[in-house]
Amino acid sequence: MAADRIRSSSPSIFSGVDYLIDSALQLTGDVALGRAAIGNPPHHEHDSSCQRLSALPLKGFDSIALLTAIYDKIGTNWDTSSYHNGSDENWRLDDPRTELAEGNDSPEVCLERAIVRTMNALEPNSMSWVNQVPVASGLVHATADRSRKIDLVHKLDEKTFELIELKVRSDTPLYAAMEILKYAVVYAFCRHDSRVQQSIFKDRKLLEAERIHLRVLAPAAYYKNYDLAWLETGLNEGLAEFRIAQGLTFASDFAFETLAFIERSPTKWPSEP
Repeated sequence: MAADRIRSSSPSIFSGVDYLIDSALQLTGDVALGRAAIGNPPHHEHDSSCQRLSALPLKGFDSIALLTAIYDKIGTNWDTSSYHNGSDENWRLDDPRTELAEGNDSPEVCLERAIVRTMNALEPNSMSWVNQVPVASGLVHATADRSRKIDLVHKLDEKTFELIELKVRSDTPLYAAMEILKYAVVYAFCRHDSRVQQSIFKDRKLLEAERIHLRVLAPAAYYKNYDLAWLETGLNEGLAEFRIAQGLTFASDFAFETLAFIERSPTKWPSEP
C-alpha cells in the first residue's frame, strides 16, 4: 500500500532491506556494465524496473541468498534496538476492517473492504477473511512500522493461510511481490528466531500455521505489460531452500494470481452485504 512508503525518523525492522532487494535484482546500477540505476531508491518500486525485469529473466538471481540476507538484516535491526514490546495487533486474525474513512476513494482500499465484507457474509460461521493485519508494529520502536500491514489474510483451514498483497492500479507486480516477500521473512523471524519472546504476540493462530501461501492478487489488466514468471519460479525455489536452511516448521509458496470474480467497479459495491 502507498502508506508503506511513508518515511519515518523512527527505526524500522525493515531498515536497509530495500537496498538488499535492489542489489539482488541488479537495480542499483553498475558502472562496469554500463547499467544505470532507475530512479531514486528503492529502485524496485519504479515501473521501468519492472519493465526491465520483464524483458528477460534475470541472470544470476539468487533467491535463497536474498531471503537469507533479508532475514539477517531484520535480525541486525532487532539487535540494535532495546525496545521489543510489539503491538497486540501484530498477526491478528480477528476484527476485519470494513468501514471506509471519509474521503477515502482508493480503489484498492474499497476493493479490500468489499472482499472482506462480502466473503465473510457468505461464510458467517467461519469469518475466514481479515484485512490490514499488522506485521511488525512496535517491534523495534514504539512508533515504528505501524503502516506495515498485510492487505488480506484468508484462512483456508486451521493451519493454512493466504497472505495477500492486493493491487488494482498502483505500483507494479515487482513491487507487490517484494512487499509480500518482506512480510514473509519477518513472519519467519517473529515465529522462529530465538531472540523473539513469543509472549509479545497476543494472537498466535497465524503464527502456528503449517502452510503459508504468499499471493499478489490483481486484475488481469494489472499484469498486461509484464512477465515475471521467472521471478515466481525463482522465489518458490528460494522459499523451499530457505525453509530447510532455517529449520522452519511451516512451508510457503508464492504466486501472482488474477482477480477474476469482480466484474464491476469496487466503488459500486454495496456498503452492506
